[in-house]
Amino acid sequence: MESSIIQIEPKLGEGIFLIKDVAKILHLNYAKTYRWIVGYWGSGLDENIRYTFGEIDNRAINFLSLIEFYTFFKLREKGVSSVQIKRLHNELSQVLSTRYPFAKAQDIYVEGRKTKKTIKKFIYYNYLDSLIKLDKKHQFYLSFMENFLEKIEFDDNNFAVRFFPLENSKNVVVDPKHQFGQPVINGTNIKTQTIFSLYKGGETLEDISILYNLSKDKVEDAIIFQKAA
Repeated sequence: MESSIIQIEPKLGEGIFLIKDVAKILHLNYAKTYRWIVGYWGSGLDENIRYTFGEIDNRAINFLSLIEFYTFFKLREKGVSSVQIKRLHNELSQVLSTRYPFAKAQDIYVEGRKTKKTIKKFIYYNYLDSLIKLDKKHQFYLSFMENFLEKIEFDDNNFAVRFFPLENSKNVVVDPKHQFGQPVINGTNIKTQTIFSLYKGGETLEDISILYNLSKDKVEDAIIFQKAA
């Protein structure tokens, strides 16, 4: 008997990200993002789960899938096959009892000569060697994933809950509990697109800062993000 397919549905607080949003927020190539989400992410990752929702020309994913997709995209870009990624994802889904194993981290305790600290590390790192058999090229690549991990905020269960897309700044945040996950100024519900539209319309940084009671650096970062996107 054929097993039923679980359809992931959009839910309040989990975010709704169209393909164009995914490419913009993660700074990924749009054509590849479209091809891999439409052609693979729906049910190719797991034949029993459809991770995308919406019409074929308007597909969307939730926040945890957004975080997971970055790992998929980068591993594919570095030559790891879809079959290998699927095997890794399915294995971890069972081990961790979650549909989103690539969005879960673990605490690693690092002890130095004078200090002790806790850092985050994606759990899937522990399984890469055995399931993908990384060569030197892929091992070199993982250093770039560390930069991505540093932009993520995790909850007490070590699942991703917020993402900060800018380098060395938390002024812009992607939070599925605010504006359906559209990028906003941290601590507010003001979308970066709103700030950018005013700026393109001729408003000065000072005027926008006063209008929304924002610091100038938050306004600047909103504009920087939108320009890069």
